[in-house]
Amino acid sequence: MALALSRAMQNDSRTGTLTRSALVGVAATVTDLAALWLLVAGLGVAATAANVPSLLAGVLVQFVGNKHFAFQDSSRRYLQQGAAFAVVEVGALALNAALFHVAVSASPLPFLLARLLGSAVVYFAFSYPLWGLIFRRPDGG
Repeated sequence: MALALSRAMQNDSRTGTLTRSALVGVAATVTDLAALWLLVAGLGVAATAANVPSLLAGVLVQFVGNKHFAFQDSSRRYLQQGAAFAVVEVGALALNAALFHVAVSASPLPFLLARLLGSAVVYFAFSYPLWGLIFRRPDGG
């Protein structure tokens, strides 16, 4: 009985972390899309050239939001976690850039939709699972 309760609480904790991380992801995506739109529509930069700078704006939101809000990690291991996060994000950046390039080059998808779809795939399949190894909740969850 206690083991079942412990597992249920752990699942609730994981669901809460995923939900909070998804909210951070929404904020990071809004930041990314706003920067992408501003660069492309506002400043006339080519979508492929605006791709990486807009992604980097979202990365900053992802790190701070996931560390403090999603995973509730209050440790002071900013340098260690920042370095590990940067490695994951370099991989995510490469994956996002490649998926975006393929999508806008080989399909009729609008550039914002291409960004959304590619980013969702990278988030669920790559980034979130690895962030769980970087950030630790105070309760160890």
